[in-house]
Amino acid sequence: MPPLEVYMLGEVGFLEIQQLQRRIVYDLGEQAGAALILCEHPPTISVGRTGSRAHIAHDDLTLKALGIKVHWVNRGGGCVLHTQGQLAAYLAIPLGSMGVTLFEYLNLLNQAVVGVLAEFDLAGQIRPDLPGVFSGPARIASIGVAVSRDIAYHGLTLNVGPYLDFFKVIQEPGIDHAPLRQTSMESRRQRPASMPRVREAMIRRLEQAFGLEQHHIYTSHPMLSRGKARSVHVPSLG
Repeated sequence: MPPLEVYMLGEVGFLEIQQLQRRIVYDLGEQAGAALILCEHPPTISVGRTGSRAHIAHDDLTLKALGIKVHWVNRGGGCVLHTQGQLAAYLAIPLGSMGVTLFEYLNLLNQAVVGVLAEFDLAGQIRPDLPGVFSGPARIASIGVAVSRDIAYHGLTLNVGPYLDFFKVIQEPGIDHAPLRQTSMESRRQRPASMPRVREAMIRRLEQAFGLEQHHIYTSHPMLSRGKARSVHVPSLG
């Protein structure tokens, strides 16, 4: 099985992660394996290829006052609000060498999220008409990907315990064209969900879904402002 290199980075600026993803995609074009970035972002809205400025409720001045930056990105999917308490998981995998189609990649991401939720006694649903994973009538995880040089990247965000009122800045059409609601693991459980436990579950579920084995966990990357990466060797979590 090819190795999975995991970058567990804490809170990182959105644009820094976009630059890091481009570097990882370049590196994976030269070598085998896969990479996973796990992080949180300060308040940011990313707008994918099916997103629209009309789906953002506030004007630019109000967003600035709220401390929310907006970035247009080349992934699929619509508008996604990134914030603290939400786990962003960027998984980069060479589709061809893994023998995975883009449709299968998306489905495996969905299934990994459903598996993580199940470990916290939550039922996740995948809807045929709306992207992402739902818990009850509300979305709990958003998924949007891009492909470059046959390498799929970007990935997903999972709402662990963010401040849910923040999500009102996004008014994306949802079920029966009503504004799409967002929920979180902590809101559905009515008790805390440990981010370290969620991260560990996400690594393990992605390993299982894609047939990967974990070789290193890095706590930084040389491209980031925090300096040289540190890593530890750990066995597969599967």
